[in-house]
Amino acid sequence: MPSKNEGTVDDLRHIALFARMSEAELERFAALGEPVDAESGAVLIDQGDVGVECFLVLEGEAGVYAGGQHVAAIGSGSVVGEMALIGHKPRNASVIAQTPMRLLAFNITSFKKLLDEMPRTQKYIQELLESRAEENRER
Repeated sequence: MPSKNEGTVDDLRHIALFARMSEAELERFAALGEPVDAESGAVLIDQGDVGVECFLVLEGEAGVYAGGQHVAAIGSGSVVGEMALIGHKPRNASVIAQTPMRLLAFNITSFKKLLDEMPRTQKYIQELLESRAEENRER
């Protein structure tokens, strides 16, 4: 019998970050996230808000806006919103769906479990945070 996360696990297999994860790791990752569908124009993250969740983009594209200016585009495999969860600070930017999107949402509890249980994911998030901090300093 297929697991309830089978479709999500299949999506994860096609994202570079997850290519080397075992089936059990993919299942656990999918189980910790909450599937979310967003329509084009939906505000996923609003600049200045307190962060309570982050998202992994499974499908679709979104724009990232800081101070109303478009600063980046994201798509499949991108993680957004993690900085506010780790730093316990307001959101640095808004993220708005440009196309219909499929995402995995992680609340603070599930995000911390993810980092604690999956060292590879923790390393990736740390590298992502360092990269984003550098980009923010350059703006």
